[in-house]
Formats: sequence, structure tokens, C-alpha cells
Amino acid sequence: MDVEAFRTFITVVEGKSFTKAAVTLSISQPSVSLHIKHLEEVFGTKLIDRSPKYFNITPTGEIVYQRAKQMMGAMEKAKEEVSEYHNQLTGELTIGASYTVGEYILPSLLKEFDDSYPKVNLSVHIDNTENINRSVLAHTYDIGFVEGKVDSKELKAFSFLEDEMVMIAPPEHLLHRKKNVQFKDLHNLTWIGREEGSGTRDIMDATLRIYDVEVKKEITITSNHGVVQAVRQGLGVSFISKSIVQNQLGEELMVHLPYIQVPKRQFSCVVPAEGKLSKNVEVLVKTVKEQFSVT
Repeated sequence: MDVEAFRTFITVVEGKSFTKAAVTLSISQPSVSLHIKHLEEVFGTKLIDRSPKYFNITPTGEIVYQRAKQMMGAMEKAKEEVSEYHNQLTGELTIGASYTVGEYILPSLLKEFDDSYPKVNLSVHIDNTENINRSVLAHTYDIGFVEGKVDSKELKAFSFLEDEMVMIAPPEHLLHRKKNVQFKDLHNLTWIGREEGSGTRDIMDATLRIYDVEVKKEITITSNHGVVQAVRQGLGVSFISKSIVQNQLGEELMVHLPYIQVPKRQFSCVVPAEGKLSKNVEVLVKTVKEQFSVT
């Protein structure tokens, strides 16, 4: 198979000129003519009709042209795949993730990444949003996945998924028996929340503040699972991610609030604003954007 002859033929047909093909390929015009003649001998047919006044590809020339395009395309694809094989990602990738993202969103994402790049060793650290942002800024972690938007000018971030917050209450709580929950029904309750610096805690505090809800008592638990279990055992009520509740089969805990709009939040991917990202981080960012259709 004469690859250069096929490449020359494609260039001649697309430029409708032997002279232009010679310039494009940086070869002499006689070499272009020899390539075309060689192919005509191989296929036993005339490929191009030309004169000083016209240039036409023959019907059989069109067949050869289409097959040549397919063949050259397959070769380029094979070269790319071989190159990717020899340049597979290796090394370490240290990831920081806030609790909700790290426990319920990140695993499926990392499964896809690990399947494609098995030679990269992954290390995931779960902490609250504030600490993750701080660690990414300090380059302790290569990349972070956090709850909420990131305002720091020293960090670069993009949102990749919207999270819905819901109110949960113990199964036997009076709130579940009310057809329409009113503002007054939310006063003087014990509220269970995550620790300061948690994105989930920020949403709960903001909601209670916006609607001027009087809190009887606050209980802090540094675990999403712990919050849900505490509510299930009757310790109090809470605002928490719907994905967490569903993951723990806690749909019966959710309370419909017709007059209260709980703020939604974004899950964000965060990296340092300054400096060049490693190839491992760049590929993980690309994987996130592809999986969650981020433009």
C-alpha cells in the first residue's frame, strides 16, 4: 500500500490541481504526476481527466478517492490510539472532596476515570468545603470537589451539578401528619446540622435566617450519615441534600414545604488559579465536564 500516493491523490482531488498539491505537500509537480500514474496502474483505470481548461475526477476515481479517505482516516485514528497507549497517564492524583460530593457523587466519576487511566494512583480526602478550598489553594490537594460556589480569586472553579436540599423530620413527627406545613410549625424545634465550614450547614443556616425561624436548640454532627440517622431516631429535624436522603433510603423522612423555597446549591470543581495544571488534573477536569455535560 503506497500511503504517500494515496495522500497525494486526495490532495490533488480536493485542490483540483496538481500544482497546488505539489505546494501543499512540498514535493515537485513531476512527483505528484508519478504518484497519480502509479495508482492508475495499480487499479487499472483512469482516475482523473484533465487539460489546461478543465479538471474532472472519473467515476472510478471517485471510488478510489472515497476509499482512500476512509483508509487515511483509519490510519490517523490508529496513530492516535498508539500514541495514547504509549503516553498513558501515570503517577499520583490527590483529590479533596466535601462530604456530600465525596460520599455520593465522586465514586461513579472516579470509576470512569480509573477505567480509562488505571496507572494513576488516586488518593481521596473527605473534609468540609472550607477545608478543601484551603487545601487546594495550598497545593496539598491537586483538585477539589466542593458544595456551593467558590468566591476566592486565588481559586478557579466551575459548577458541574445542581443539588436539591430537602427538610427531613423523624417518621412520627407532627410535620408528617400536616397537610400544609406553615411557618409557625418550624419554630422552636431542635435542628441538627453539619459543622461550621460545611456547605450543607451554610444552606441550613441561610434558610433558617431568611425565613426568621426560631430555633429551640442546635445539634452539630460532622457526618451526613450521622445527621440522617439522628433525625431518624427522633433527635431533631434538618435540611440536607436530597441525594443523601435517597441514598440512605430515607424518603419517608422528607417533609414537603409548600411555602418555603429551600435554596439550591451547586457542586463545583476547584483548582488553583495560578500555575499550570498537571496532565492528570487536566484529564480529570475533562472527564467531569464530559460526564456532566458542562460546556
